[in-house]
Amino acid sequence: MLSKDSLADFQSVLYSRFQAESDSGPVELKLTEVEVKQASPQAEQFSLLLKGPEAPFLPQQMYRMNHEQLGELDLFMVPVGKGKDGFLYEIVFNRLVTG
Repeated sequence: MLSKDSLADFQSVLYSRFQAESDSGPVELKLTEVEVKQASPQAEQFSLLLKGPEAPFLPQQMYRMNHEQLGELDLFMVPVGKGKDGFLYEIVFNRLVTG
Protein backbone atom coordinates (compact mmCIF):
# COMPACT_ATOMS: atom_id res chain seq x y z
CA MET A 1 0.00 0.00 0.00
CA LEU A 2 1.29 3.44 -0.90
CA SER A 3 2.04 5.29 2.29
CA LYS A 4 2.05 8.92 1.11
CA ASP A 5 0.23 9.35 -2.23
CA SER A 6 2.77 12.09 -2.92
CA LEU A 7 3.41 14.01 -6.09
CA ALA A 8 6.87 12.44 -6.38
CA ASP A 9 5.38 8.92 -6.08
CA PHE A 10 3.16 9.49 -9.12
CA GLN A 11 5.76 11.43 -11.12
CA SER A 12 8.04 8.40 -10.79
CA VAL A 13 5.50 6.15 -12.56
CA LEU A 14 4.37 8.52 -15.35
CA TYR A 15 3.29 6.61 -18.50
CA SER A 16 2.88 3.36 -16.58
CA ARG A 17 -0.25 1.21 -16.28
CA PHE A 18 -2.80 0.98 -13.49
CA GLN A 19 -5.68 -1.46 -13.16
CA ALA A 20 -9.00 -0.20 -11.82
CA GLU A 21 -11.32 -2.77 -10.31
CA SER A 22 -14.80 -2.32 -11.78
CA ASP A 23 -18.08 -4.25 -11.81
CA SER A 24 -17.11 -5.68 -15.22
CA GLY A 25 -13.63 -6.74 -14.08
CA PRO A 26 -10.21 -5.05 -14.12
CA VAL A 27 -9.79 -2.12 -16.51
CA GLU A 28 -6.31 -1.05 -17.65
CA LEU A 29 -5.55 2.68 -17.50
CA LYS A 30 -2.39 4.52 -18.53
CA LEU A 31 -1.10 7.45 -16.48
CA THR A 32 -0.55 10.11 -19.15
CA GLU A 33 -0.07 13.27 -17.10
CA VAL A 34 0.80 14.43 -13.58
CA GLU A 35 -0.07 18.12 -13.28
CA VAL A 36 0.96 20.32 -10.37
CA LYS A 37 -1.91 22.65 -9.46
CA GLN A 38 -0.27 24.44 -6.52
CA ALA A 39 2.46 23.57 -4.10
CA SER A 40 3.73 25.06 -0.88
CA PRO A 41 5.84 23.79 2.00
CA GLN A 42 2.57 22.90 3.78
CA ALA A 43 0.49 21.34 0.96
CA GLU A 44 0.51 19.62 -2.41
CA GLN A 45 -2.24 20.06 -4.98
CA PHE A 46 -1.91 17.95 -8.11
CA SER A 47 -3.92 15.82 -10.50
CA LEU A 48 -3.44 12.65 -12.47
CA LEU A 49 -4.81 12.16 -15.98
CA LEU A 50 -5.37 8.55 -17.01
CA LYS A 51 -6.41 7.18 -20.37
CA GLY A 52 -8.74 4.19 -20.53
CA PRO A 53 -10.45 2.11 -23.23
CA GLU A 54 -13.76 2.89 -24.96
CA ALA A 55 -15.44 0.12 -23.01
CA PRO A 56 -16.21 -0.28 -20.27
CA PHE A 57 -16.94 3.31 -19.27
CA LEU A 58 -16.01 3.99 -15.65
CA PRO A 59 -18.42 6.38 -13.89
CA GLN A 60 -17.37 8.87 -11.22
CA GLN A 61 -16.70 6.96 -7.99
CA MET A 62 -14.07 5.40 -5.73
CA TYR A 63 -11.95 2.71 -7.37
CA ARG A 64 -9.49 0.20 -6.01
CA MET A 65 -6.44 0.82 -8.20
CA ASN A 66 -3.52 -1.57 -8.52
CA HIS A 67 -0.05 -0.64 -9.71
CA GLU A 68 3.06 -2.79 -10.00
CA GLN A 69 5.25 -0.36 -8.00
CA LEU A 70 2.74 1.57 -5.91
CA GLY A 71 0.55 -1.33 -4.81
CA GLU A 72 -3.16 -0.92 -4.01
CA LEU A 73 -4.76 2.52 -3.78
CA ASP A 74 -8.38 3.54 -3.17
CA LEU A 75 -8.88 6.68 -5.28
CA PHE A 76 -11.83 8.82 -6.39
CA MET A 77 -11.78 9.02 -10.19
CA VAL A 78 -13.87 11.26 -12.47
CA PRO A 79 -14.39 10.93 -16.25
CA VAL A 80 -13.31 14.21 -17.91
CA GLY A 81 -13.40 13.52 -21.64
CA LYS A 82 -13.66 11.10 -24.51
CA GLY A 83 -11.24 10.76 -27.38
CA LYS A 84 -11.50 8.72 -30.55
CA ASP A 85 -10.01 5.67 -28.86
CA GLY A 86 -11.10 5.89 -25.23
CA PHE A 87 -12.01 7.88 -22.15
CA LEU A 88 -9.93 10.25 -20.03
CA TYR A 89 -10.17 10.18 -16.24
CA GLU A 90 -8.86 12.53 -13.57
CA ILE A 91 -7.85 12.00 -9.95
CA VAL A 92 -7.23 15.14 -7.86
CA PHE A 93 -5.09 15.33 -4.73
CA ASN A 94 -5.13 18.08 -2.07
CA ARG A 95 -2.91 16.89 0.75
CA LEU A 96 -0.99 18.34 3.64
CA VAL A 97 2.73 17.72 3.62
CA THR A 98 4.01 16.24 6.85
CA GLY A 99 7.55 16.66 8.04
